[in-house]
Amino acid sequence: MKTTGIISEFRRVAAEKPLRPRTADRYEEWIRKFYVFTGRLPASKWSGRMVSQFMRKLQEKKYSNSSRKQALCALIFVFRRVLRVDVGRLELPPAPREKRTLRTVPTRQEIARLFAGMRGQPRLMAALMYGAGLRVEETCTLRVKDVDFERKTIRIYSGKGDCDRLTLLPALLVPALQRHIAWRKALHEQDLAEGAGLVDLPGRLAVKYPAAQRSLEWQYLFPSTLIRNQRRWYAVSAGVQKAMRQATAAAGLPGNITPHTLRHAYATNSLQSGVDIATIQRLMGHNSVETTQIYLHADAARGVSPLDLGPLTNLG
Repeated sequence: MKTTGIISEFRRVAAEKPLRPRTADRYEEWIRKFYVFTGRLPASKWSGRMVSQFMRKLQEKKYSNSSRKQALCALIFVFRRVLRVDVGRLELPPAPREKRTLRTVPTRQEIARLFAGMRGQPRLMAALMYGAGLRVEETCTLRVKDVDFERKTIRIYSGKGDCDRLTLLPALLVPALQRHIAWRKALHEQDLAEGAGLVDLPGRLAVKYPAAQRSLEWQYLFPSTLIRNQRRWYAVSAGVQKAMRQATAAAGLPGNITPHTLRHAYATNSLQSGVDIATIQRLMGHNSVETTQIYLHADAARGVSPLDLGPLTNLG
């Protein structure tokens, strides 16, 4: 099986699994790197020994622990689900101890300056990530029907871990989202008039409800400019990332603010405003409160320093 064959088969299996689009893209990158590493051997000749050698090579090149984990997951997925071969016992290099990085979460004032430098669809996407605690990939793949103005909720389907959840629709964003959906409706009607307007549906819905492929409610809320095979795709994360980088630079903010930073800020600022951690955990879609605690940074502390309870002596 050549690389084109193994990639095609991987894409088919990944769609049935299904893998999240971003995960599938990363896995595909690792499969291609592994193919080159093997000397471009056909996939039928791949072995667990090659996987062990590849992982040692990544260690020698000082790839991060998270990258090495992702590479291993990609290859295990291919062996088990695509090639249907037992990878056997792997001799892996020891993983370095993970060090939790101290992330600086922007203040509400800094976030306001960030949003002031953004325009159009990327600004609305960033506002949803901060206001509802969404992941960037969840935001990109939202569909029109996922927004419920009556109940003030947003429904996330097949989020991380293939889990569904409800989260809050910020009241402040309702007018902007209503205008956006009106624009989205007009764009969809234009697509239909030009012979397009289809959309991919999850699972076998396209077989059960073929008309749904052209309905507005199933269209992606944040569309791409790309139309392929009569389908308008969703906006990719790179677009909002670029807009955020430009706005960050223009506002003179620290350069490490990313879309995922907004999710950290959502958790931190929610705790500061009095939302209990169990509610934050549920709205963010975490399986355990320990995961949520990773998002609650030092500046979320609501305690009081013992020095501020009353002066022991004059320290000013």
